[in-house]
Amino acid sequence: MARIPIPRARRLRLRPLQPAAPSQCAARRPCFAAARAMSTTGPSQSKNTEWIRAKLWKGEAPGPADPYTQRPEAETQSNLPEEALESRPRQDKTPAAVRDSRLTLPPRRTEAATEKELQSSDPAYVPATEAEGLEEIGPLSTWWEQPGHWGEESAFKGFGSTDRVAEREVVEVCLRRAVVEALALQQTGVFPEWATKKWSEGGSRNELEQALALQVEVRDGKATLKGDASSVAEALTSESQETEPATRISVEEAKEMIKSWDPSWKNIALDNSLRFALRKRLYQLTGVLLPDAKLAAANTTKHILTLAARDPKPLKLAQLLEKRGAFSELANVTVHGRKIGPIDKEVAVGRWKVIEEELKKRDLPATGYGNAGRNKERDWLTGKM
Repeated sequence: MARIPIPRARRLRLRPLQPAAPSQCAARRPCFAAARAMSTTGPSQSKNTEWIRAKLWKGEAPGPADPYTQRPEAETQSNLPEEALESRPRQDKTPAAVRDSRLTLPPRRTEAATEKELQSSDPAYVPATEAEGLEEIGPLSTWWEQPGHWGEESAFKGFGSTDRVAEREVVEVCLRRAVVEALALQQTGVFPEWATKKWSEGGSRNELEQALALQVEVRDGKATLKGDASSVAEALTSESQETEPATRISVEEAKEMIKSWDPSWKNIALDNSLRFALRKRLYQLTGVLLPDAKLAAANTTKHILTLAARDPKPLKLAQLLEKRGAFSELANVTVHGRKIGPIDKEVAVGRWKVIEEELKKRDLPATGYGNAGRNKERDWLTGKM
């Protein structure tokens, strides 16, 4: 292939720079123009600032264009003397919510006058030498634990039962009662009003028997009551604050009640309002709260019973032996629910207190390793402290 010769570029010759002669216009410029050229705030910068402020703010931008040149406002000076300013009452800056609270708030922190100030104001003042007769004021950390500092409206009032029911038969009886009460409110026409309100506790035995005496007929998933449903609804909607202690039924009694009922009541179809009412009433009677995620899948009364009634945990071997009394006649045999260690043996004999005191005197840990961890010798060998 033929090559085309390319001529080499000539080397550039650098000439020494010569100082430029001052132009005539620069020489004719007065001295104040040079000072103006050295200013940091020019017209171009102000235009850029206005453009940025117009983009950031809609309409007129607050504040001056150049915030660094803003002068602080002069403080308003009063013509009153210093004594009048000191005696002028201070403005109360306590929030309105705290000031209007019904709670007994702790007093504000005050400083007691010194002994010299009291002697100057009262010449007959004598300092106390004993603390007898002085009022004791507790610390601020225990203020809310003292009686009288909490009102009745601040006391906790639980909705659910404090005694949780674990027996399946008793839970089924309470669920039957909740179903009858909810249907009674629907038949009397007050269910939409009382669906989200708190029903009466109904702790008396008569109210329990009155609700369970009604018969439930189910046809195509819809239930109707036979009996006096208005009396049950009146007992639920009564706003009397006199509550009797809740009556508990035994497991044997609950089994007898379940045998007398038709099992078709467990096939009642539930809508959202009835499902919520049964959950609320069951929690009020038994203390069993169904989670929302599982409640949404309950379509019938039987589903709610399955979620609410759980089989009790099986007893451990030690509990079974203790319940049966297998070794009660043997004085030298003891059943324990866990492994017995050397400390438990010393505690049973009564020597552990003495051993613990002697270990503390020698700065030794009573249990465990104390500050010394495991593999301490390995740390010493590797140079670690």
